[in-house]
Amino acid sequence: MSTTHKFNLVDHQQLVGRVEELKHRHEDIKSKVGFVLKQLWDCERELRVIQDLSPFDSLKIRFPNFIEVIEYYEVHATALKNLNLPFETNPILLLGDPGLGKTFFVAELAKSLQLPLFEICMNITTASFAISGGSLQWGDGAVGFIAKSIAACPIGNPIFMIDEVDKSNNGNGYNPINPLYNLLETHSASKFKDEALELELDVSKVIWILTANQINNIPEPIISRMKVFQINRPGLNDMPNIVESIYSKIRKDKSFGNILSSSIDSSVINSLIGLSPREIKMTLENAVMSAVIHRRTNIINSDLDTMNRRKYHAIGFY
Repeated sequence: MSTTHKFNLVDHQQLVGRVEELKHRHEDIKSKVGFVLKQLWDCERELRVIQDLSPFDSLKIRFPNFIEVIEYYEVHATALKNLNLPFETNPILLLGDPGLGKTFFVAELAKSLQLPLFEICMNITTASFAISGGSLQWGDGAVGFIAKSIAACPIGNPIFMIDEVDKSNNGNGYNPINPLYNLLETHSASKFKDEALELELDVSKVIWILTANQINNIPEPIISRMKVFQINRPGLNDMPNIVESIYSKIRKDKSFGNILSSSIDSSVINSLIGLSPREIKMTLENAVMSAVIHRRTNIINSDLDTMNRRKYHAIGFY
């Protein structure tokens, strides 16, 4: 019999004390934190057990260059399911060239495991307070991404993806990567403090996935907190499944996707296998629009972006 596992995201007495304190503060201060505090008032969260292991087989077919990662999660999910325990893993880093589908893979993994996914991209995050909150003593102080996300989530062990962590600004004391020193360690993550809320939140159950193109730009202490997976370009034999997976996702995402054929012609697949997953997605999205304009339900080779295909075939597949 399945057991529902729950834990408290915040100490309720601390929360009551913070709310009482804010009653005497300016309305502008209360407006910045009030909604998040309201979400935290019922501080109990479910910890999800992965009951259905069948999606791992599908993920291996769709993402053959991520098999090591998939098997890593499959082992954890299987063992913990056998013990009827909530899903948990150590933080991981997906390291590889741009365009290999790292972000797409994480989104599909979260969907397969039925875990909420929260994403923050470090190349557009300029300071640590965007993640861990800014003190309300400052005019622009506000609740950070971590606290806002976890407060809104009914699940205590969601996936948080820190995308392009190697693009973070390493040149100042407000480096957005700084909160990760605590967040990626279980004992310190259990007492994570958002600067605006001034409350300790237990985010130790979060599943952390970081992505990067270059490991040299990531501080060694951060790397030491993660299991690193090198993601390579998929082999030629794997590409047909990847093309079909990307096409299937496009059909599902587009409002008109139901009018498109469920299969993609082999000649079209052969024309795409020299591209990276990102380029395949971009090319197929354009091709789908071309097919719709010409009132066809299937893609043909003339729908493809021939300039992109010619460019990538010239480079070759390696």
